[in-house]
Amino acid sequence: MTPSVHSKFETVPIQQRTDIREIPIEDDTIRSQQIMNNNNDDNVDHSQEDERRQRWKSLLPHMLQTFYIQAVCGMQDANIGIILPSLQVHYGLTQYVVSIIFLCTTLGYFIAAFTNGYLIQKTSQAKTALIGGISLGLAYIAILFALPFPVMCCFMVPVGFGMALMQSCANVVCGEMPRGTIILNFLHAGALIAPLLAAAILERKKSWAVTYMILCGMQWANVLSMIIVFRKLKTRAEVELEEKQQTSSSPSLDDGHVVEGTQQHQENDNYNNGKMLATVIQSRIAYMAALFLLTYVGTEVTVGNWGYTFLITVRSTDTVAMAHFMSGYWGGICAGRLFLGYLSLRFGEKRMIYCYVGLIIGMLFVFWFVPVAGASAAALAIMGIALGPIYPSTVSLTNKVVSPQLFAITIGFISAFGSGGSALFPYITGVLIGSVGIRSVMPMCVAMAILMFVTWVFVPNPVGKKKITMKEEETDIHMETIRQTATTSGTGTILVNSRLHGNTTDH
Repeated sequence: MTPSVHSKFETVPIQQRTDIREIPIEDDTIRSQQIMNNNNDDNVDHSQEDERRQRWKSLLPHMLQTFYIQAVCGMQDANIGIILPSLQVHYGLTQYVVSIIFLCTTLGYFIAAFTNGYLIQKTSQAKTALIGGISLGLAYIAILFALPFPVMCCFMVPVGFGMALMQSCANVVCGEMPRGTIILNFLHAGALIAPLLAAAILERKKSWAVTYMILCGMQWANVLSMIIVFRKLKTRAEVELEEKQQTSSSPSLDDGHVVEGTQQHQENDNYNNGKMLATVIQSRIAYMAALFLLTYVGTEVTVGNWGYTFLITVRSTDTVAMAHFMSGYWGGICAGRLFLGYLSLRFGEKRMIYCYVGLIIGMLFVFWFVPVAGASAAALAIMGIALGPIYPSTVSLTNKVVSPQLFAITIGFISAFGSGGSALFPYITGVLIGSVGIRSVMPMCVAMAILMFVTWVFVPNPVGKKKITMKEEETDIHMETIRQTATTSGTGTILVNSRLHGNTTDH
């Protein structure tokens, strides 16, 4: 009996003891691994959060600077519409002649459209914006002295030129930030104060030149802040170019071949820089978006500039109340950019802009045919809300279609070209007013809004589209370089140039 008990004692309890010991060890191992994984995930999350916080900390000064740039430019656009009747009385001009101001500003915008890319390539995005800021500041100094009208028109050219260069920089900087669509919508909010400011000055029987004294002070403060804030600004294209130059100059081959290959690489870069603007202009997103923004900005500023004259002529002679109506219009633009940017991001820029333009056309008909001041005020406010998100949504859509290498030049072109609408279409409207009368404003605005809708149809949709790059053109240049080198130097140099351009195949 004793052995059987001993046998049971040796087999059964030992097996039970083994089971009891093994299970907790496995559980502890799994549990410790889970704790370690959770700790690693927490560390990754904290590091990503810290990195995101540091990134926004470095981007915040640039973002605030672009907001101030757009505030000054927006105040210029809104201010000219309020002081236009005062300019007409001061100089004793007809509507036809006073509209030449817009034509001269248009010339400045178009000059900027075709020189912005060149200036960026030769200097940098920050220095190009500074050139525009100094140009605008010097023009304000001349205008505030109320010089003869032809001289004032001449100085409106650098006004348009400077505003276009600064606005292009602001759009590029904000467009390259995280959540670029929403930030671009917050960018354009400077025009709300200008009608109230100009109306308050004119109400106190002050000269229209006082508004330009205020704008001049704001602009030179803007120049100073750009020098400080943008001193280390680099766009994505500029960062990529620096990395490319550092890679091409690395001494990975013998000295003679490195020098030859680096010189050839620099010649190719110079060729690419010269071809970039041509490549941008030939792309459908560039010329169709430029035409769309031309009509959009023309509609927005024509209503903002001539709407006040229409109101005090057709609706009411209360100039202060009508100036407040126009502030409601510019305030609606601000509200639209602040609160409708999310809808564009959520449902797509292409789809939402169709809705916005349709609403604009409807409100223009209300403003035109309903002869009640209250209805006009409501139509102006709703129209402003619908107009608000269109410009930043177009810039955001462009960012999804073009590559970072071409983004700054593309935005510079469409922004400067489109801004020309803020002067071209108000000038054409002024000519119509001088010929037909003030009631021709509304048919002109409706026609521009319909043209805006038609133009938007041909703007590419980023969904499923391949980004426009310089890759194919660069490949052609590189192959041509290899063929030319083969003719003159033999196969040894072909291998050098192929490696410099990323091709490591032996010949």
